[in-house]
Amino acid sequence: MRSYVLRRLKPCEPPYRVADRLVHRVAPPDNQLVLDLPLFGVEIVEEPRPRPDTPDRRQVGRLLTTILEACDGRRPASQVRPILDPALHSALLDSGRRRPPGGYRPRSVHLSHPADGVVEACATVEQNDRCLALAARFERTPSGWVCTRFNLLKPPRRVSSLRIAA
Repeated sequence: MRSYVLRRLKPCEPPYRVADRLVHRVAPPDNQLVLDLPLFGVEIVEEPRPRPDTPDRRQVGRLLTTILEACDGRRPASQVRPILDPALHSALLDSGRRRPPGGYRPRSVHLSHPADGVVEACATVEQNDRCLALAARFERTPSGWVCTRFNLLKPPRRVSSLRIAA
């Protein structure tokens, strides 16, 4: 018969900044004083925290779905005018919108907050059995959140060797 022993792990948390000084945050051991030891040569870049009115992943996913529906012709382009930058909206109108079989469906959405009032999103989009990449940028304006960049990255078309030889 085997016997097992459970051992506690040492607490480990990343350093944090206090008054322009880096210190380790460690749970205080029993009956001992805790020293704030400065860490030199370690630089921590704090990611800006989003404001409360910043859209979350689910809301950005809905916005991306709406724009994708307008891209493939399932939704009129006039419906996405309030959430698109005027240059993007005119590019959407100029592009020949034809409905791909099956349409586009976003699968996984990941967000980044590079600055206050900016949300960058990347997503995988499924079209039938193909996976495509999507990159978008949303910025806060006085009228609300507007998509300023939208790129649906498709793989290059395969060119047959017969066409190259001709």
